[in-house]
Amino acid sequence: MYTLIPKLISSLLSILQATGLRNRVYAMEDRLDILEVAVEDIERINAHAGCPNPLIASICARVRLHQSRIKEYVD
Repeated sequence: MYTLIPKLISSLLSILQATGLRNRVYAMEDRLDILEVAVEDIERINAHAGCPNPLIASICARVRLHQSRIKEYVD
């Protein structure tokens, strides 16, 4: 009886922790999707500008360069 209660509490806390971790992963995936759309929009706007800003193009290129690493981290 005395060993059952700690195991039960440990199991419940483990489930709660796993749920919290899963929710954080889903939130990170949502943020990554938003970031990808934002970068695409910024690239498109910059490309259609009369005088494209090279700093914006450089920042977008660096984000694209690290995009695979970010996806691996989320996965």
